[in-house]
Parts: sequence; C-alpha cells; structure tokens
Amino acid sequence: MFGLVKNANTDTKTIKIGAILPMVGTQAFAGEGMRNALEMALHDLETAQNTGSGLKLKYKYELVIANNNFTAKDSISAAEKLIDVDKVSAIIDAYAPVGNAVSPIAEKAHVVHIDVAFDPKIAEGDYNFLLFTTPDTATRSFFAEMQKKGLHTLGIFRVNNQGIYSVYTAMENLASQYGVTVVSDQMFQPGERDFKSIIAKNSVIKPDLYVLLALSPELEILAKQLQDQNIHNISSTIYFELAKDKSVFEGLWSVGYGEISSSFMDKYKATYNREVTFGVPNVYDAFNVVVQSAESYSGVDKPSPEYIANKIQGIGDFTGVLGKLHVDPAGIIDTPTSIKVVKDGRLVIE
Repeated sequence: MFGLVKNANTDTKTIKIGAILPMVGTQAFAGEGMRNALEMALHDLETAQNTGSGLKLKYKYELVIANNNFTAKDSISAAEKLIDVDKVSAIIDAYAPVGNAVSPIAEKAHVVHIDVAFDPKIAEGDYNFLLFTTPDTATRSFFAEMQKKGLHTLGIFRVNNQGIYSVYTAMENLASQYGVTVVSDQMFQPGERDFKSIIAKNSVIKPDLYVLLALSPELEILAKQLQDQNIHNISSTIYFELAKDKSVFEGLWSVGYGEISSSFMDKYKATYNREVTFGVPNVYDAFNVVVQSAESYSGVDKPSPEYIANKIQGIGDFTGVLGKLHVDPAGIIDTPTSIKVVKDGRLVIE
C-alpha cells in the first residue's frame, strides 16, 4: 500500500492538499477507500514524473489526512487545523453534512474546497466545488429507467440529510415529466434501526417501486426489513454505490456511477485487495484537477489557492477516471451515471 508523505514542508515549491474523511464509525469503510484513492493519486503523480513519461512537475505535493468521525463538529475542527496549522491550499471531503460544515470555512479562508455530495448549496462561493452526480442527473436517469420498465408509482423512504433532501426535491420537481406519481413519502432520522412502523404505513399503498435514499447501515437494514415483509420492488439513485454490504440488493437495479476507467479499478483492487467504494474515483479526480490547475501557474513562486480556484472554475472539460467531466459556472462537476444491477454482491453495468 502507498504511504502518505510525512514531515510536511513549508517551502515555496510544496503544495499541500488536505482531506477530511470518516476514518472511524459507520462510514469508515468509505473513508478508508477515499484515503487509499488519494494516496494512489499522489503515488501515480510521483511515479509518472520519475519514470521518464515526460511529466515534469513544477511543485511537490503533500497529502494531509484528517479524521472527522463523520460529524459536522469534527469536520469544522479538522478544516480549521488544515487551514491554520497545516496551511493547505485545498481540502477534499465527502458527504453533504461534511461539505456544508466545511464550505463556509473554506470560502472565508480562501482555500479551495471540493466535496463529493449531492447538495448544490455546498458549491456556493468562489472556492467551493462539488464533484459528484447532480440530483437532477441521478433523478432523470432513475425516472427514465422507471419509464422504460413501465413503472409509474413510487414510494419514497429517505433519511433526514441535506444531500438526500436535494435528491428528494429533484424527484418532486421532475416526476411529472416522466409520468411518475409519488404515492408515499416516509422520512426517518440518522441512526434509526427499526423501520417496521413506516413500512406498515406503506403496506396498503403498494407502489410499483420503492426508492431508498439512505446511507449505510440504515440503507441495508431498511432493505432487509422490507424484504422480511415480502417487499422486493426496491431501488435507489446512487445510494447502492454507498452501501457497505451490497449483497442485500442482489439482483436489484439502481442508478450508479458511469463507466469508471477499468485500468483504474484494476489497479486499485490489485493495490488494496478491495473493490472501489463510494467516493474513490471522485477524490482521485478531485486531487488531479487541483494538481492540473496548480501546474498551469507560470509565476516564480507557487500558485495561491485563489489562482487554483479560478483555474478550476475556468477549466471547462477535462477527462478523469469517471470519464469526460465538465465544471459548470456554479462550480459543480457533474459525473455520468449508468443503470447497474447487483450481481454477486457487486454493482455492474446492466
């Protein structure tokens, strides 16, 4: 496994990139995956320069990883340390509650911030960006597949979360365009484990499909309790990608990532002996777009975060492991989707 660069330099040729990730708790499996991806991005960059590939870096890059225990409070503390003590030029993180906590801090400090989440509010300001499928893109893909399968009524189960609320809002706004009617809507709080009562409320409605908008482990627990009630017509928009245990959804379809670079996935699995999990390709691309923007600087010192942010905003199209990406005027980097099916515990393109 690749290691982090340690003993942080403060010289004028070193650019530090921070990351705020959940390294313990329910989302630790995803945090570990994203940490691996960032380490791999740094290693790939250094390898390309040292193997005669023609890449000549102007600057040295360092990673500074901070654990946030998947709480907004810890995310704020981590962001303040990365900015004030470690002097990072950019911060990469994931999930809407984290992005919403860090976004105003990064904007005030004039530090680049790239989050992997749905909530477009996170991208507000000159320094904040999102690198994830937008709620509209995910929802349109989901409704188009419902239309294709002749499904017209939808029941929603959703956790109280900013990013998930953005998806829910997109569903409300777009349903009629695809001939879909939302016939039930049940919201629950993070940490819920007993869904019997809200399942019972929907037992007489019998929609064509239920969409589950939740994170692990609530996502898998809810699915199991639905299946215990002989309810198997369930799907999701991207959230199966976030599940720790995808075997719960064996044989079910969902909206998922677009076609990720096969060479990237093969290398990741060979290096870490694990499958690509949520956020892995996103943070890899986020790291590289920061580097690409920084390396375009032609001054005698190193680029400021302001320069990097402006360069990212003006970069337009670029190619990453998630395919051809585009930075829109709002600072949102939308990513492609595909319809996937869970086979042998893995999401594969249908």
